[in-house]
Amino acid sequence: MAPGHPVEPSEADEDPEFAAEREFYRDLAQRLKEAHRQANALPESVRIPVIRKLLMVTERAKRDPVQASERLDRMLVELATTAKEAPTR
Repeated sequence: MAPGHPVEPSEADEDPEFAAEREFYRDLAQRLKEAHRQANALPESVRIPVIRKLLMVTERAKRDPVQASERLDRMLVELATTAKEAPTR
């Protein structure tokens, strides 16, 4: 929905709890996007299993976003380690 759309509430009218929840989902989506970007830079032998794990985290986010966020945090740490160890393509 575009900003200023008549159905979208203004920032002042928004419930603080709803705003926090929306920010959580935005952050989760941004971190998933960044994880996929980092995974795509890995060599194919490493990249494919990492992307499969990321897809499982993405699927988990539909049912349990908090658990998906925790898994993603652990994965990002692993991904940073893997990226340092593996040569880039």
